[in-house]
Amino acid sequence: MQIQLNTLPKSQAELIIEITPQEYQPHLEAAAKKLSQRIKIDGFRPGNVPYNIMVQKMGEGEIMNEALDEIISHTFVKAIIEKKLDTLDQPKIEITKMAPGNNLVYKATVILLPKVELPDLNLIKIEKDQIKIGDKEIDHALEHLAKSRAAEELVERAAQKTDMVKLDYNISIAGVPQDGGQQKNFEVYLGDSHMVPGFEEEIIGLKKDGIKKFGIKFPADYFQKNFAGKNAAFDVKIKGVYKLNIPSLDDDFARSLGKFKNLAELKKQIKQNIQAEKTAEQDKKLENEMLKKIIEKTKFDDLPDKIIANEVEVIINELATDLTDKGLKIETWLANIKKTMDEFKHDLRPQAEIRVKSALIIRAVAHQENIKVADQELKAEIDKLKKVYQNSPEIEKQLQLPAYKAQLANILNGQKVVEWLKKKMIN
Repeated sequence: MQIQLNTLPKSQAELIIEITPQEYQPHLEAAAKKLSQRIKIDGFRPGNVPYNIMVQKMGEGEIMNEALDEIISHTFVKAIIEKKLDTLDQPKIEITKMAPGNNLVYKATVILLPKVELPDLNLIKIEKDQIKIGDKEIDHALEHLAKSRAAEELVERAAQKTDMVKLDYNISIAGVPQDGGQQKNFEVYLGDSHMVPGFEEEIIGLKKDGIKKFGIKFPADYFQKNFAGKNAAFDVKIKGVYKLNIPSLDDDFARSLGKFKNLAELKKQIKQNIQAEKTAEQDKKLENEMLKKIIEKTKFDDLPDKIIANEVEVIINELATDLTDKGLKIETWLANIKKTMDEFKHDLRPQAEIRVKSALIIRAVAHQENIKVADQELKAEIDKLKKVYQNSPEIEKQLQLPAYKAQLANILNGQKVVEWLKKKMIN
């Protein structure tokens, strides 16, 4: 087999691969055997027709067509191993010469993993702020906890700021009802400020069976992007007003939760919970800042358009899943933000580029520092997943697939690299 390697712009390469008849003959014979299982030849059992008979009946050209995918798959893998290429995605194949008894020649255009030149990682440092938790923060969490344990008493009066109301609502924009904009028997704890700003104020003063229509402009940074920055019309019906009989914040309340001797113990636990939550938020923020600084100081080959486009698709699939969980369709969401899919994909390219560069850096650091997931670490993670999905035979079966194990090992390795970088760079 002869291989000619030509480099192309944008981290691409062209392989011209030439295979002799002697090299591809075993694949022809395997293809002929496979064909003989599908085609009836008088005097022979399926799968047992001699090669020369199959050539007489089918023609060597037809057998070569049957064998072509296998020949290319086998020789392409050998070629990239021999040339030590790290490729992405499937190759683009073009047959340039193909005739029985002659050398088979094809051209494979491949996307190469872009080369990365890491900076001196010892010179990158990130400062971590100390997490502070004040008494007011603990008291607020404690009050929220007590409110969640309040006894609800249905009352026949107008809703007050300390009540809970059950209501139905519909949201429309420019007269069009919105996906995810309908709720039945929805509970709103007035005073908690969990709804869109201005909503609770419209509800205060309404009684059971009260109906009200009002308009609100959603904040520009609202988490549901199809509502963000939009003027929306709310159509609300009150199903019930409930007075909340909130328990006193004392030792008895702490003991009623089952695991605390007194209020001091409960406050200590609340502080630990807030600490854990803030630490997780800080870790993610510092991780993003760290990778951003490494990206700024790293030299990258030109990123192939294909690798960016693939990452854009990943982001869109993640968004579509998130919207589905919220009862929304991505098509409706795009219509509400007045974007076509192509425009949205274009907007996502900078984000996709950062994600691709981060992944390339993690891979380069793993190689440079010889960071690997040990077999026992991978096994321990799979055993953990087996326990979680022990009643799901299909998922348990998937956990044993080599492709899944390779993907999981890659994820774990990435996590290991990030933790190594954080220990090195974050003070």
